[in-house]
Amino acid sequence: MKKTKYGELEKKFLNQAIDSDNLFYVGGEFTEKLVEKIKSFFKMPYAATASSGTAAIHCAIGALEIQPGKEIITSPITDMGSVIGALYQNLIPVFADVDPRTYNLSPDSIREKITDRTKAIIAVHLAGNPAQMEEILEIAAEHDLYVIEDCAQSYGAKSRGKYIGTMGDIGCYSLNAYKHISAGDGGFCITKDEELYERIHNFADKYYDRHGKGVRLSRLAPNYRITELHSAVALAQFENLPHIISKRHELGDLFNKEIEKLHIPISPHKVHPEDFCSYWFTMIRLEEEFPIPRKDFSFALKFEGVKASEGYISRPLYAEPLFKNKTFFPGGVWPAESIVGEEYQYRDGDCPEAEKILKMVLKIPINENMTKKDIQKQVQGIENAYEGMKEEFES
Repeated sequence: MKKTKYGELEKKFLNQAIDSDNLFYVGGEFTEKLVEKIKSFFKMPYAATASSGTAAIHCAIGALEIQPGKEIITSPITDMGSVIGALYQNLIPVFADVDPRTYNLSPDSIREKITDRTKAIIAVHLAGNPAQMEEILEIAAEHDLYVIEDCAQSYGAKSRGKYIGTMGDIGCYSLNAYKHISAGDGGFCITKDEELYERIHNFADKYYDRHGKGVRLSRLAPNYRITELHSAVALAQFENLPHIISKRHELGDLFNKEIEKLHIPISPHKVHPEDFCSYWFTMIRLEEEFPIPRKDFSFALKFEGVKASEGYISRPLYAEPLFKNKTFFPGGVWPAESIVGEEYQYRDGDCPEAEKILKMVLKIPINENMTKKDIQKQVQGIENAYEGMKEEFES
């Protein structure tokens, strides 16, 4: 019988929320409990909810109160949600290149991209694999930059023993339908800074003064409020989170170790030996000498029962029409450029390593409902596909 993502506890909490006759987060039982659960899990003093992971990142950026026209450095291998908030705040996304094996931001490339307009770094922890936070934080300290952590794919991941999301100024998480835990949608931010917390909280709620601090409607802000229904489901989902994290970590590490044993020109997604990856998925990289075109190999894997897909995204974010044509706002006007009096261009070749990676990797699913036997079958399927095709393409 297929295991479902939602169960009796979610139904129980939903019914209780409905019976309470208040589905608004203010004064609601479940949003308050969810916030306490988040703070307890991450051992952080402050947490604020939002309507999505994208909204959480926008709230984090809004809370930093960076002047329009300034720059934020981030990864080109990420979802659009990482930069939507920056664009809406009329900030300028600058894409740094990535490490060829971890696929996360390269500290060396970050240094190269810093200008006198740079104000923050958004570190994306891709697929549950921690970015090089020690180095990123060192760079941020040198240049007086904020650090936002995009942890949408990385529940439970740790960098040198510390939960990601707790190391920078603000950590942002998603409760989207396809993350480790889900409320259908939703998100939250965590921080150690009380003032940032209050700004995040207010930014998510049109800057109404829910804390009674006398800041009512003092800033322009969107409506990113979570509902009691989402909070009820998220609270129930947290009960199973330790198991989900543990299982995904075990299976992902096993997959990587088994791939390394194969005498095939492919490499697993590299995780630093002192880090803890929670594997939203994993990837294998086809090396330069791999004789089989990726498209053909991916097709062959399906016949072996391996659900592989080409790349994570089809191209770096800056290569999308939105960035190349700069159609962020109607009429082709980008106020951020007008403010600084300079044009920005997003071009192919801006991040060569990221472009190469996305042409060479295959995304492999990992989830808590799989078994060690399933992992062995995946690895065997990869070996079978390679052995069955290599002679055809080597000749």
